[in-house]
Amino acid sequence: MPYETHVQPRVIAFLISQPLDLLNLTCLSSVFSTANVNRRAYTTKILSLKSERQIRGVDEAVIINSTPICEFVGPIDTLIALGGSSNTELSEPTISWIRNRVTMSRRVAVVGSASFVLASAGALDGKRVTTHWRYAEKLAKRHPSVKVEKDPIFVKDGNLYSTAGHMAGVDMALSLIEDDLGHAEAISIAKDLILYMRRSGTEAQCSTILAQQEHVGGTRMRDLPAWAKAHIAQRLDVSTLARAAAMAPRTFARQFELHFQTTPARWVQSLRVEAARAHLETRGTPLKAIAGLTGFRDEQALRRAFAQCLDLTPREYRERFGYFAGGERPDQLTPNDGVPCAHNGEANHNRFSPLH
Repeated sequence: MPYETHVQPRVIAFLISQPLDLLNLTCLSSVFSTANVNRRAYTTKILSLKSERQIRGVDEAVIINSTPICEFVGPIDTLIALGGSSNTELSEPTISWIRNRVTMSRRVAVVGSASFVLASAGALDGKRVTTHWRYAEKLAKRHPSVKVEKDPIFVKDGNLYSTAGHMAGVDMALSLIEDDLGHAEAISIAKDLILYMRRSGTEAQCSTILAQQEHVGGTRMRDLPAWAKAHIAQRLDVSTLARAAAMAPRTFARQFELHFQTTPARWVQSLRVEAARAHLETRGTPLKAIAGLTGFRDEQALRRAFAQCLDLTPREYRERFGYFAGGERPDQLTPNDGVPCAHNGEANHNRFSPLH
């Protein structure tokens, strides 16, 4: 429902379990409080899962006043569960309260380890959820009826949102605000919070660069992912990459497949697609210009790479996650954006062929 037709502020209720990582609470609450600068769009409540009226942070340095759920009355627009662990025990009255409020609330969100709390109450059965990557495997094993997705920073399944937490919680909160107040308002809040970019939920929790640097630490290829990203617009064939790693091309090719479990050509393509996604999500740059900025030989090569890596065309990606979502700029998108997926060997007939 648009804000203009919603007179009363929406109630955002933070359902807190101990232990609580205060960063999760402050990140989320800051987003909603920023939305209130020019209008009273939201009011927030802090509810404790048990009878305590004060919530301590994990380091016990800060105490937050809260209202026990047994004393809270009134409507909740969006219930956001925070804190807790895989060892959190729930009483029958608490389970009943959670189930009732999840059913009654317009939206429900769960952050990080709080997924164990809602899952224990049966509130996540049959739902697609994500959580912090450290907890994903344990959550899936303990609650097999929950469909755990470990990679995305946040997932939306109907009126249920889930997030890995911390800064990913900011992305989820911005998505909630966009649903309520519109795309322009969400972008404005992101700018007020000095965010580099507003990420879509499909963004991986661990970036490609960080994940790859972890696997090649201590080798000559340790700095190669960051170097390639910084030179993404250039020709990045085996000879160029080998020089950057100070290795002979044949030795580089063997070592590369050993460490990265893919070919240099496919690896470079994935980096180019990742760079192109950032342009499509945050800017109105024409597709032809994006192809040049990210090292593709032309728009057709960019489209083909998106089809292979994401099973989407650039147009579809921009419409779903981009700056002009819900109101695309036709002058910046070419009319025939779709291409069929290439056969597996088509784009890699020479597995070390340069992608430029």
